[in-house]
Amino acid sequence: MRFSSRLGVAALAGALALLLAGQDRPLERSFTAGAVSRYRVTLRVRTALEGQQPVQIGAKTYVKPFSRAAEGQLSWRATRQVVAVGADGTAQIEEKLDEFDEQMAGSGNDDAEAAKLLNALRATLESWETGRTLAYRESRTGQLAGLKPEGVPAIGEAAPPLLTLWLLRALRPAAALPVMPLRLGEQWQEPRTAQLPNWTDVRGTESGEWLEVPGAVEPAVRLHVVQQLFGTVVAGEEKPPEGAAQARFHGESLSTLALDDGRLLAATRSAKREVTWTLAPVEGLSERPQFRATLSVEVQIESCNEDQCLASGARAALRQRD
Repeated sequence: MRFSSRLGVAALAGALALLLAGQDRPLERSFTAGAVSRYRVTLRVRTALEGQQPVQIGAKTYVKPFSRAAEGQLSWRATRQVVAVGADGTAQIEEKLDEFDEQMAGSGNDDAEAAKLLNALRATLESWETGRTLAYRESRTGQLAGLKPEGVPAIGEAAPPLLTLWLLRALRPAAALPVMPLRLGEQWQEPRTAQLPNWTDVRGTESGEWLEVPGAVEPAVRLHVVQQLFGTVVAGEEKPPEGAAQARFHGESLSTLALDDGRLLAATRSAKREVTWTLAPVEGLSERPQFRATLSVEVQIESCNEDQCLASGARAALRQRD
């Protein structure tokens, strides 16, 4: 047997041993003081408003649907360093953000309100486009503590800021690990309730599953987690003067994790916050008018080397120089 073949068999055997060991215990993070890892993080933000506008034509009232949307994308390099590791295995993390790259897109029409959405989104992302260093703690279960608001762009979300709080953790190259043993294909689901400002009767679920990673370069597994919350808006700027409003939050994360130490290799995450207003009846219309406001985000995290982590302009300049 050639050396390369023996090496492949040994790696496969090692991966199998790690996976079998994980069947009886949870996956946990282990840290090495001084370790440095780099990632390219991409954030897409989309804000949209759609609804039905009553239109009077002669003696009849009709409904004219409309929609407005704006979308922006911001990416950056995240360089994480383990500053120290405590006796309980918790790590002090420094995360440096730089090499920003921005793209914007409108809704494709000349609507003045759509232009306002685009300008507001552009101002939000541009204000966050500056180098910064975040300091926080990460436990062996991937729980993050000490995060501050500067770790996420201010996306203009009304209270309760569920999407902002979700993003604060989703943008970090880490994953919260379940306490149950690592068993591939075994799903779990738990009910969730919450006391939130301006919402009432809040209920939901959190579910998850461990998945295989076909063709992985190193022993790894995927963690798929879905979070959902539903409620009724009873106060605040999202409550209509007439009628009722229903709110919904949906978050989803697919994280690829190394089996040996639980570190993040890659992640795809998305979340949506949606409020639907059902207004008071309008004379001449068979159904009540509805409006829906949606704020959604997508996060892509990829482990990278120095060149891959650079912004597109910096990469192009580096290639020309070389």
